[in-house]
Amino acid sequence: MNQTELFDKKTFLQSIIFFLILILLAGGMAVYVISDPEFEQALDMIAVAMEIDKIYPQNINRQDLITAGQEAMFEKLDRYSTYYKKSQFTNLDEEINGSYAGIGVSVVRHPEGLLIMSVRENGPAAEVGLLSGDIITAANSVSFDNLKSNEAINIIKGKDGTKVLLTIKRPVTNETFQVKVTRRQIPFVHIPYAGFTADSVIYIRILDFEAGVSHDLKNALDSLLSIHKNNARGIVLDLRNNPGGFFREAHRCADLFLNRGTFIVGTEGRSRWKNKKYYATGKDITKGLPIAIIVNRGTASSAEILSGSLQKAKRAFLIGDTTFGKGLVQGFFRFPDGDGVKLTISRYYFKGPVFLNDFDSTLNDIGHGLVPDYYYNDDYTNRFRMELENSLILRQFADLHQDEIITATQNDTLDDQWVEKLKKYAQQKQFSFQSLKTLYALEVKYLAQQKKHNKNMTNLAGKIIRLSQKEDNRLFDTNKEYIKTKIMQLAYERKYGSYLTYQKVLTKNSPVIKFASQILLRKKS
Repeated sequence: MNQTELFDKKTFLQSIIFFLILILLAGGMAVYVISDPEFEQALDMIAVAMEIDKIYPQNINRQDLITAGQEAMFEKLDRYSTYYKKSQFTNLDEEINGSYAGIGVSVVRHPEGLLIMSVRENGPAAEVGLLSGDIITAANSVSFDNLKSNEAINIIKGKDGTKVLLTIKRPVTNETFQVKVTRRQIPFVHIPYAGFTADSVIYIRILDFEAGVSHDLKNALDSLLSIHKNNARGIVLDLRNNPGGFFREAHRCADLFLNRGTFIVGTEGRSRWKNKKYYATGKDITKGLPIAIIVNRGTASSAEILSGSLQKAKRAFLIGDTTFGKGLVQGFFRFPDGDGVKLTISRYYFKGPVFLNDFDSTLNDIGHGLVPDYYYNDDYTNRFRMELENSLILRQFADLHQDEIITATQNDTLDDQWVEKLKKYAQQKQFSFQSLKTLYALEVKYLAQQKKHNKNMTNLAGKIIRLSQKEDNRLFDTNKEYIKTKIMQLAYERKYGSYLTYQKVLTKNSPVIKFASQILLRKKS
């Protein structure tokens, strides 16, 4: 018996023992799976669906019952987790790969309908004055009360050029109103503008964190820093109404501004496999230029990762309003039949550790936004401005006087006569605005008139109405800087597009951009 024969016999015996162990393990696993109570519950659900299908007097599709049960599970989870049909994955692929026909908002579930997380700049919803925090309660007279979020979203979406009538609840002013929005293709332009302000500050507007934004941001910075070499005095990143996107894009963007080894963000999940820490891997490509990040209540998710990581690393300061507060990470899982789920898999945290969502927030949805270092009141709840934008009078006026407005902006701004022109145009279009004070006073006067003996109350209400209406009539003057900037912006957008609008109008006239630049330069000095 030679060495080869001994080796072959030994190998054969080892193989037999290995297969026996596999069979025993498989048998044990089968017993465990069959005895698992969760497996039994799943079988019970299928058994119930089969009994309904077999006995119920009306014909009901068994698969529809099972699908309904699957979707119902997500009612017990956070509002970012949901069941996806195959057709919804197809729509998602189309959105990620190019553009989609919609109204330009990012939404999540809300007990009364759909809560708007952010409004895309220059999109249809932005043009009619919809805001982050608004709740869409109905579309085309279909109430969202008893609809799943996916069903409600499908009603809002539609063919390019078609209109949808939305019922909006605005919690910040306790108003409910309707607005008609024209659907259109929404292109995924991540960075519509990157350039210098008059103060030699780099200003970059970032609209989302979809695939490729970190690459675009690096290219923009490389280009601007190489052109002006050492002349840049700081960087302003504008993340207002940025709904986020891919987690990886956010920490890759943060990596551009940090030196190797600096903590960026960590994730904590139920499984230790979901726990991970991300550190900077290279060098700060800006060589320590001071950074200001403009945020608001529409800054969410991955946009908060970039903002929070740079703030906590003391690499940037935040200007604006408290952010949305979405510190949960979602993953997509697809089944063989094409359906799947979007499921919250972890929550992220910053140096500290600082979490945006409390421990039980996947059930109770308790989210805390990032607090800015410098608060800036953008006056986004100004009812006069919102009603003026909803009326489309600003856009119509800018279209009518487009070339005149552009010619008149030789000194980067308009004189006050344009406010008077707009005021007369609004009167011709029968635009009238009544403040809450006026509306309440009118209501008091009406109630007093119903009690004919209460003349003092009627007279007092009349005086309040007259004073309040005078204040309402002065609103064009008190909002003149906003009006002038807005009609310049609309005229430039119509003729030249977004890039020149930022360059010629917004970087020179936007109060919050100028404020961010001033704080930045003060910090640098």
